[in-house]
Amino acid sequence: MDPDSLAHLEEEREFLLRSLRDLEREREAGDIEDGDYRTLRDDYTARTASVALAIDEGRAQLPPPPARNARRLVATVVAVAVVALGAGVLVARASGERVAGRPGSGSLPTGDTEQLAQARVALNAGNVVEAVKTYDRVLKTNPRNPEALAYRGWILRLAAVSGGAFDQKLWQQGLASIERAIAVDPSYPDAHFFRGLILYRDRHDATGAAAELQKFLGLNPPPDMVAPVRALLGEVTATVAAGSGP
Repeated sequence: MDPDSLAHLEEEREFLLRSLRDLEREREAGDIEDGDYRTLRDDYTARTASVALAIDEGRAQLPPPPARNARRLVATVVAVAVVALGAGVLVARASGERVAGRPGSGSLPTGDTEQLAQARVALNAGNVVEAVKTYDRVLKTNPRNPEALAYRGWILRLAAVSGGAFDQKLWQQGLASIERAIAVDPSYPDAHFFRGLILYRDRHDATGAAAELQKFLGLNPPPDMVAPVRALLGEVTATVAAGSGP
């Protein structure tokens, strides 16, 4: 993919994210019916997911930028703010509902529910630092919360690979957090999706990635998430058949 096409996709993603935020504001103001809100939210979310996956593919095809100092905290935070939603099919969500369509096993304390909703809003707004702080607060009181573990881990992974450098320690922390989310609640789909992407993109383990994506699809994902994840699974499966990495 050429840089111009990638830039166009990124503009489209920003438009869709703005639309999601505007839609949430309309709902809070009572300017839209619940049925219309859900229809538009699902449409924007599915389109964002499709564009996000295309961006991830496009970036993988670009030549690596010149090496940079790995200790670049400010640059990393900015980069994560830009790409935090870039490869995540599931993070474009602002409502208090789980995108996976159902709650995880067990019930969450009210405080966790409210803080997780705040973290989703922060992610949708591109405020990754605030989202991480919120996940930290959740994990301080409930270290077994699968959503906080999975999403904090995914953000750490994005930070580890951003800007053309690779922070092995940060990457390991991110993967460990995602894998802990799976250990805590194997029925939580988002963590399987994140682990599948890490296996495919970072470890070039298409077989392992296919298993994780299949688990995600088998855990009652919302209908609009099925098509983009199946498309990714098709690519991963073809890679397995070809016997090579991405």
